[in-house]
Amino acid sequence: MDNLDTDTYFEFKTYEEFRKERLKLNYDCTLKLWYSLPDTLPTNDNNRVRRQTRKQQRARFRKIRHYLVYAILFKKTSLKKKIKSTVFRLWNETLNIPPSNDEFIRDLHQLMGRVTVEFCNRGRQYDPTISYEELFKAGRSVWFMSAFHLECNLPLSFTDSMLGYNMLYPYTDDLVDCNDISREAKADFAKIFHERLLVGEPTYDSQVHFDGKQSNVTELNLPSSLQAQANRIVKIFDMVKFIENDWRRGGEYEGVYMSLTTIHEAQMKSTLQHARTEDDYAPTMVQIEQISAEKGGASVIAAGFLLQGRLTRAQMAYLEYIGFGLQLIDDLQDLKGDMKNNHRTVFTQTLAEGRTLDAPTARLIQYCYCAPAYEKFSDDQRTVSDGETDVTLAQYVRVLMMMLSVLLVLEAASRLQKYYSRKFYRELSSLSPLRFHHLKLIHIEKRLWSLVQKHWFN
Repeated sequence: MDNLDTDTYFEFKTYEEFRKERLKLNYDCTLKLWYSLPDTLPTNDNNRVRRQTRKQQRARFRKIRHYLVYAILFKKTSLKKKIKSTVFRLWNETLNIPPSNDEFIRDLHQLMGRVTVEFCNRGRQYDPTISYEELFKAGRSVWFMSAFHLECNLPLSFTDSMLGYNMLYPYTDDLVDCNDISREAKADFAKIFHERLLVGEPTYDSQVHFDGKQSNVTELNLPSSLQAQANRIVKIFDMVKFIENDWRRGGEYEGVYMSLTTIHEAQMKSTLQHARTEDDYAPTMVQIEQISAEKGGASVIAAGFLLQGRLTRAQMAYLEYIGFGLQLIDDLQDLKGDMKNNHRTVFTQTLAEGRTLDAPTARLIQYCYCAPAYEKFSDDQRTVSDGETDVTLAQYVRVLMMMLSVLLVLEAASRLQKYYSRKFYRELSSLSPLRFHHLKLIHIEKRLWSLVQKHWFN
C-alpha cells in the first residue's frame, strides 16, 4: 500500500474498467496478504500484542465491574466526571490503545450515539415492522461508516445515503441467502437489481427528492418469479432512492453506483458458498477465500463512496483490507448458523475438511494486526492525544478499530472451544484482556449498541 498515490482518485469511465481494476486491487490488499501470513499466533514483537496471565485478567474484570457500578450509582453526582475519566482510561488500557484525553473519548461516543439513535429512529420510521435484530445487524455498518468519517477528518452527520445503504443489508441478505427462494427468482432479482443500481430507473429525475415514504408495490414491474417477494423488493428499491437523494447520477459521482453494483455482484456470487446435498456440490477453499475477499471489500468500499462520493486509490486499498477482515470476523461469529445452513466460509470449510479452527483463527488475528491499520491519509493531521503521545484522530480511530477487531475474534473463539485444540485455545485465551469464561458472556457489540443508544457516555 505504500506505493499508492494518495491523490489519485479511483475513477473509470465504464463499469467494466472499474470492476477489473477493483478486483486487482482487492487481491493485492487482501488475499495476497492473507496467503503470506503465518498460521500461528503473533508474538510480542508487535507492541499491540499483549499476553495476559489469568491473575491479570481476573483483576481487570473486577476493576471494570467495580467502576461500571460506580458510574451507574454516581451518575448524577459530583463524582460523575471523575469516575467516567477513570472508565475512559480503563477503556484505553483494556484495549491496549493509545491514551487520549477524556473530552475526545466522550465526544466520540456522543457523536456515535447521535448517529446510532438517528439511524434507528429513521429506520423504524420508514419500516415500523423492522426487528431489533435487523436494526442491530445493519447498525454495525453505521458504526464503521462513522469511524471512516472521522479517519478522513470529515464532519460526522447522518445522511439519507447512510440510511439507505445500511438498511439494504437486512433486506437483500434475507432475499439472497434464503433457501426457500428458487434459483430462478434469485437470478431474476440479480438482473433487475444490477440494472437498478448501475443505471437507475428509466424515470429517474435528479430534481426529485424521495420523501421517505414506502413506495407502492403495484408500481413494480416484476417477473412472476419475484411476485411473492414484492414487499421486500419495493423496500430495497426505496433504499436506492435514499442514496440518490445524496448522490446525483450522471456526473462525477458515478463511482458511488459502480461500487454499489460491485457489492451486489459479490453478494450474488456468495450463493456459490452454499454446499448442496442434492447434487453433491461444494465450493473449494480457494473459491471461498476469493468470494469472501471480494464481498467483504466491496461492502466497505461502497460505504466509503457513499460518505465521500469519490475515493483515492490509497483509501480504496485500506478499505479493501478492512472489509476482508470484517467479513472473516463475521463468518467466525456466525459459524454455528453457517454450519446448520451448509454455508461454506473459511471456517466452516476448514471444519468440513476435518481440521481444527486453529490455523485460520491465528491467521485472522495476524491479519488484524497488520501494518495497513497504521496507514496515513494526506489529511491525517488533527491531534487528540493527552500530551504523552502525538496520536492523531485518524490514528486513534484506526488503532481502536484494529484492537476491537481482535477482541471480537477472541470473543467469537471463546464460544467455540470444541473446535480448537486444547493447546491453541489456552494460548489464544492469553491474548484476551479478560478470562474467556467472562468474555464469552459479554456480547461486546450488542452491549456497546445498547450503551451508545442510551447515551451512557454523556
